[in-house]
Amino acid sequence: MKETMDKLLYIREYVKVMISRYDSYARPFSKFLLTFITITVINSKLGYASRIDNVALTLVVSLLLSFLPLNFIPIISAGYIMLHMYGLSLESAAVIGIMLFVMFLLYFRFAPKDSILLVLTPLAFVFRIPYAMPLIAGLVAAPTAMASVGCGVITYFMLYFVVRNEAVIRAMADQDMLSKFKFLLEELLFNREMMVMAAAFAVTIAIVYIVRRLPVDHSWTMAIVTGVLINMIVIMVGDLKYGTYVSLGGLILGSIVGVVVSYIVKFFVFNLDYSRTENVQFEDDQYYYYVKAVPKNSISEEALKRLMDDDDEDDRPVRVRAERERPERASNRTERPERSGKPSGKSPAKKPSGKSSSRPTDKARKPSGSSKSSSSKQSSRREEDGITDIERAALAKARASRNKTRE
Repeated sequence: MKETMDKLLYIREYVKVMISRYDSYARPFSKFLLTFITITVINSKLGYASRIDNVALTLVVSLLLSFLPLNFIPIISAGYIMLHMYGLSLESAAVIGIMLFVMFLLYFRFAPKDSILLVLTPLAFVFRIPYAMPLIAGLVAAPTAMASVGCGVITYFMLYFVVRNEAVIRAMADQDMLSKFKFLLEELLFNREMMVMAAAFAVTIAIVYIVRRLPVDHSWTMAIVTGVLINMIVIMVGDLKYGTYVSLGGLILGSIVGVVVSYIVKFFVFNLDYSRTENVQFEDDQYYYYVKAVPKNSISEEALKRLMDDDDEDDRPVRVRAERERPERASNRTERPERSGKPSGKSPAKKPSGKSSSRPTDKARKPSGSSKSSSSKQSSRREEDGITDIERAALAKARASRNKTRE
C-alpha cells in the first residue's frame, strides 16, 4: 500500500513539475483544447448553421482564444449558439439570446472568475458526468460558484429543449410570432427538471463548501460524501414532487463517477497526512495561541531533486558547457595585458600635487544606520530562536493581523 501511494505521489509531483516548467505552453494549449471541444460539441448537437460548422474555422477560433482570457470562451460559445438558433428560427434566437444575456449579467456580477465552471458544466452533462461539477465546485471554489454552475445547467437544458423539440418549432413556422414566443418562454422558463437540477447543484455546492472548511480531520472526504448524498436526496425529492422522471440508475452511477473525479481532484489539490498532525500551544504578552499543523503527503526532497534532475537531462550538456566556460571567463577578467614600450608623448605627465590624494578606506568609515538596523534584526532573531517554526509562523501571522487592525 505504501509503495502504491509513493508511486502516486511521484506521479503527482511529476505532473506539477511539468506543468510549472512548461506553464507558458500548457495554459494556451489547455484553452485551445477547451475551446475546440466546446465549439465542436455545439456544432455537433445543434448544426442549424452549416456555414460555421467547419473544422478549419473551429481550429482558427480556438487558436485565437488560446491567447485571450478565459472569459472570452463562454462569450464566443454564446455567439455560436445564437447563430445556430437563428438558423433554426428567428423566435428561438431571440428567446435564447434574452436568456443568455440575463445569465451573463448574473455571471459577471457574482462569479466573473469562474468561467471554467460555466463552460465545463454543460460539457459534463453531454459526457454523462454532471454530478461531479457541484462536488468539484464546492471543493475548489467559493460559494459564488453557484452562479456559474447554475448558468451552465440552464444553458444545457435550454439547448436540450431546442434539440428535442426541433420538429415542433419548425412546424410552427406558419403561426404568428406571438404564439411562438409564448410557447418557447413557457417551456424554457418553467422547465421543472432544469429547476430541480439547478437547485440540487446549488445546495450541494453550499454544503460541500461548508463541510470542507470545518477544522476536523478528513474534512474534504466528509464534504465529498455529504455532498453526493445531499445531491441525490434533493434530486429524488424533486422527482417525486414534480415528476421529472430522473433515472435512478443513472443518478447512482453518475454520483459514483462524480465521487471518483472528486477524489482525483482532492489528491492533486488537498492531500494531507493526518497521522503526523501536530498540536502546538504557546502565548505572548496578549494572546494564547492554539495551532494545529497537518503536513502534506509528499515525496522526500531527495526524490523531488532527483525528479528535477531527470527532467533536465536534455539540458545537462548546455549546463556543463556553461559551467566550464564560467571559470575561464573569470580568469580572463583577472589577467591584465602587459604594457610594452615607453609612454606616448601626447599624454603629458601629471605633476605631483602638494595635497595628499589618499582617501580613507572603507574600514575607516563610520558605520551607517543600515548596520544598526541589521544588528537589531539579528538580535530580534536570536530572541525568537527559542521557539519552533510552527510557533514562529503563527506568532508572525498574529502580529501582522494586530498591526493591520491598529492601522
